[in-house]
Amino acid sequence: MAAEEKMHLLNLQILLKKNRFIMFPTGFYRDENGELNVQGIKIDALTAKYGTPLFIYDTGLMKERYELFLNTVKNVKGNIHYAVKANDSVNIIKFFGELGAGADIVSIGEFYKCVAAGITPDKIIFSGVGKDKNEIETALRNNILQFNIESEEELYDIYKIAKKLKIVANICLRINPDIAAESHPYIETGKADCKFGISEEEALTLAKKYGTEKINLVGVSAHIGSQITNTDLLVEAYEKLENLADQLVALGFEIDHIDVGGGLAIDYELEKNFSPNELIKKLKKFSSKYALTLEPGRSIVAQAGVLITKVLGIKENGSQKFLIVDAGMNDLIRPSLYSARHKIENLVESSEKKDLCSVVGPVCETADSFGSDFEVSANAGDYLVVYSAGAYGSSMGSNYNTRLKPAEILVDKKSHKVIRKSETFDDLIKEEEL
Repeated sequence: MAAEEKMHLLNLQILLKKNRFIMFPTGFYRDENGELNVQGIKIDALTAKYGTPLFIYDTGLMKERYELFLNTVKNVKGNIHYAVKANDSVNIIKFFGELGAGADIVSIGEFYKCVAAGITPDKIIFSGVGKDKNEIETALRNNILQFNIESEEELYDIYKIAKKLKIVANICLRINPDIAAESHPYIETGKADCKFGISEEEALTLAKKYGTEKINLVGVSAHIGSQITNTDLLVEAYEKLENLADQLVALGFEIDHIDVGGGLAIDYELEKNFSPNELIKKLKKFSSKYALTLEPGRSIVAQAGVLITKVLGIKENGSQKFLIVDAGMNDLIRPSLYSARHKIENLVESSEKKDLCSVVGPVCETADSFGSDFEVSANAGDYLVVYSAGAYGSSMGSNYNTRLKPAEILVDKKSHKVIRKSETFDDLIKEEEL
């Protein structure tokens, strides 16, 4: 039995002895003292060394979640491209690249990070609604795999630049299939009135207009949104894409693949999983004449990360009890921006009575809150763990209120490395001039 399997078995035995079962991300577990560990490393030892706030990532869960996607697409000629926007750490991009993943990017900055991480341009898909001409030219000169096209203007710009460079650009038309993702309106991207994609009718018009001599049309794509729990919606999008692909083939284009994007949900309360197996099973009822491209981000990295924060103090206003912590909306903006709720616990289990508390940060905004009605037992000086912080935490972080960005730690095979140092005040002002 592998060491990792033994560790998980021990964890299960500990939990069963306590007559309870708590779901934690793979690699994160509580020992016999109720202390949170990851791959054999005590979390409190990391906080003692690096301070808080602190992001910690577990390669064990990242690998497990990635392989779930990989194993499911093997049967349908599939490709996996990691959505870099979820977490743009060079080390995390490199980790997925070494597992065989390509990348889905939405800026030239993400392109440079991917190249630095060792992902070759021929495995990079360039998505996004606002590519400027310099970004397009840089991507073309480096022979990226393809552009996901969002408008005729963008297509024309790519055609002109490619012609100047005497290069043929690979094109995938991003369709707006007018499907609601049934998630938060800020992350629904497949409705007819949103800024992303083009209609199926416009896709056919553009294909006819530009023809096989001007563009190398290799695929069709759609990304209807994030945090999708109903996989039937993705199947509906696929069905529309396949119908469009068949029409494009009839026009003489050699369509290689269908890209249904990402968006598969995770459960931030850590009570259930949304496996890609279910999605692939549903998609297999369609023909296999086109390869399948998936662009997971949140679903393979979110639960692999935690945010550790220190309780600075406790106060009561009216009927509300507040745990004031040193992490804020600038570190993890999802609760403030989307009213998202992450599972939050004390880093060390306690037998003390748990109270209903609001967990709030130090930023000068009422919106700087991780949520209310958390059952937590904590005192000033204790540490809390915010689960499922591996996606859209660090990558959406800011310096609002002139706050420093925290360190980030990657744990792999019972060892750890700093993948981003704690920011200093010198870092903040080095680009400013008086």
